[in-house]
Amino acid sequence: MELGRYIQGTKLFEGIHEKQLQNLTTIAREKSVAKGEYVFKEGSLGSEFYVIMQGTIAINKNVAGGRKRNLSNLHSGDIFGELALFDSQPRSADAEAGEETKLAVFPNDQFLELLAKDHSFASLIQRRIINVLCKRLRETDDMLNEGVIWGFSMEF
Repeated sequence: MELGRYIQGTKLFEGIHEKQLQNLTTIAREKSVAKGEYVFKEGSLGSEFYVIMQGTIAINKNVAGGRKRNLSNLHSGDIFGELALFDSQPRSADAEAGEETKLAVFPNDQFLELLAKDHSFASLIQRRIINVLCKRLRETDDMLNEGVIWGFSMEF
């Protein structure tokens, strides 16, 4: 699968100009991840974000007692690891392949350079990433609300 064609078909990058697509394919690389393999672990430092080209990624949070709480299951076209673009904090959860998965990997520093050079591209991408973050925040709110309603102990 041609990386550029795939990138242009994702929600994050759909409708971008040819030059923007060329710039993205210059910095992106493909990565294959086997089922059960971690893309990153909670607490590790993040220097890149990912777009799922094929497969699934489970986002899991370690909770008290050594248990895992599944926060989300992501599929083709979804992004993850994007928080590292905006802060220098460690990863907030694990990202584990649910099956053989192919990723497009974007180094944060190079991606931010592209945004700095093209303000219309930056505005579009930031809006789309904010939409993703808002959706995830609402899902987290729903999980917390469900725990409160059912009286679950919310261990973080």
